[in-house]
Amino acid sequence: MLAVHCPRCGRPAPVSLASPDLMHCPACHHRGPPPAEAAQGLRAAAQIVFHADARRRQLSDALRQTLVTASRRHARLLVVFALASVPITAFAALVLLGIWVSDDSDGRLVTGGMVVAAWLGTVGAGAAVLALVRRRQRRIEEACAARPPAAPGEPAACHVCGAPLDGGGDGVIARCGFCAADNLVAPAVLERVRARQVVIFRSFEQAVGAELASFGRATSGAAAAVVATALVVPVAVFVIVVLAVVIADSRRPPVDAAVRYAVVSTPIGQCVGKIASAKDGGVVVRFGGFRRAELPKEQALAPGAPIEAVSPGALVGRAVTAKGGTGVVEEVFSSPLTGNSARVRRADGTSFSSSIAGLCLEGAPPR
Repeated sequence: MLAVHCPRCGRPAPVSLASPDLMHCPACHHRGPPPAEAAQGLRAAAQIVFHADARRRQLSDALRQTLVTASRRHARLLVVFALASVPITAFAALVLLGIWVSDDSDGRLVTGGMVVAAWLGTVGAGAAVLALVRRRQRRIEEACAARPPAAPGEPAACHVCGAPLDGGGDGVIARCGFCAADNLVAPAVLERVRARQVVIFRSFEQAVGAELASFGRATSGAAAAVVATALVVPVAVFVIVVLAVVIADSRRPPVDAAVRYAVVSTPIGQCVGKIASAKDGGVVVRFGGFRRAELPKEQALAPGAPIEAVSPGALVGRAVTAKGGTGVVEEVFSSPLTGNSARVRRADGTSFSSSIAGLCLEGAPPR
């Protein structure tokens, strides 16, 4: 707010570029000319305004529409975001529920963590876009908000020149009759910026120049910035999740020796599974969630039947068939995603990874 000290009471009194030779103190209601130095500064500041392109002080049609419908647009964005989050949240909940009730613990912790991270990334990206759009909108609102009325019933004043606004326009944005600057006059915005007013007693030229620059920075490319934010944030989250999956899958720690394996006869041959306890107290061999479609989920062992245990290291060099194809086991390791795994090389030189549980052997079982 451009102001001078009232010669009668000493309190700040607003002044305007439109009337550099007149001031009115809202505190003591004194009317009269401001100090000569202040009047000269106001005239110099008015010259800065008039020498600048009027379009620098005005909003584009797109921004005017955005500000006029700001509350409705924000409400619609919230509704769309909430509706879009429902299927993502439901999918993540179903996956986590499936992991929780599954008897197969291979990769449970990492897979669950990935699902949660993907959900947080997707929902968080949407929330970040909403917050950034809202923050950008508030910056624009504050950059072009009119100066709040000094007292109830008085008009708001232009944020550039301080001239009183006649309340014209569409009720949300008013164009100053003196300097042609666009002013946001929405009551909620004026109330928000009232506490942030800065009283300026000198250097009117610099203050007006800074106001023009601030308005230009806040409004130039506003739509492009919102679109860029909406595109960049979700893509960045997707890239981060993909990189996390790749890094996790590239780890090659030693096999977990606590997991015991056995070879059992199945409808498709001798296959490797994890030894586990059944709910009825018996023993079962589970073939895991990465098994071939022909394999059952698990196979119970007869009470007292001998268990043909097999060490993961004994599988190296063996010909096997897995969900990914047929080949020879090159190495065994522990994967954060699939648990104990094997690297299998096909006859054509390509290779793939497979969970050890679910491998089917060719020839006699190894010891």
